[in-house]
Amino acid sequence: MSDNYPQGWVRDDEAVEAVQADLPFPVAGDTPAGQVEDIPDHVYLWDVARAVNGGLIPPRDQGKVGSCVSFGTARAVEYSMCAEIAVGEPESFMDLCTEVIYAGSRVEIGGGRLRGDGSVGAWAADWCRKYGILGRLEYKTEKAAYDLRQYSESRCKSWGSTGVPDDLEPLAKAHPIRQTTQVKTWEEAKRMLASGYGIAVCSGQGFSMKRDSNGVAKASGSWAHCMCLCGYHIEGGKEYGRIDNSWGASAHTGPVGWGNPGPEGFWAEAGVIAKMLAEKDSWAFSSVDGFPAKKLRWII
Repeated sequence: MSDNYPQGWVRDDEAVEAVQADLPFPVAGDTPAGQVEDIPDHVYLWDVARAVNGGLIPPRDQGKVGSCVSFGTARAVEYSMCAEIAVGEPESFMDLCTEVIYAGSRVEIGGGRLRGDGSVGAWAADWCRKYGILGRLEYKTEKAAYDLRQYSESRCKSWGSTGVPDDLEPLAKAHPIRQTTQVKTWEEAKRMLASGYGIAVCSGQGFSMKRDSNGVAKASGSWAHCMCLCGYHIEGGKEYGRIDNSWGASAHTGPVGWGNPGPEGFWAEAGVIAKMLAEKDSWAFSSVDGFPAKKLRWII
């Protein structure tokens, strides 16, 4: 039952509009990648991760903290990093620290006005663009030492109240996500995925915890949740999107479906995802200015 798992997305349409108003590319359809016409009949970003890293990005578990927005955002950025490496960008893949994204979104961007857990997808996107990201490493500043190699629920809660430590902010700013854009339609989502851009999807849509024989989970109930859209599949005139969740490797059961993705997510019908995107708090990420259309080799 999903009742056993925390969520954490806070819907705030005014906050989304405020962030979007400051973007060079307010919506994905404005970007070069969002205007590509010829896209393949399937895109599996985890294949890019396999090619770059020799394996899948591992399942992640947000624990008992409502920090899903940071997990969905981090995973979308990680997939985008893999695609950039695959086309020759001079960078290395690294697991990202979700606590920094969570804290920065809530405090430095959101002004600390939320009570309890949770964040707004647009705030997380704005943190990544204005402040940047940190990998899961050890850091030492003049003020303190920080071991961020493992996710910490207590650190997530604490920093979610106080913000990112001031001495870590310059380190994050050395690794900005240069552009973010809102993805609000299924067609935009497919085009962005085809160029290798992961998408953090925030919505109130829930799903069954059991996948069918194709790895598809039926829409069911309501989750105030953020997850990562990382692929699509078209077959027999029907379209589906693959969603990675942040509830660990065993929350969802049943076959994983097309493309052999990891166990941490499920496929969903395109019409359902379209409704999720229509809630207007879903974001794609690029470290190259302007979201260029990338020629990726989709081999499966």
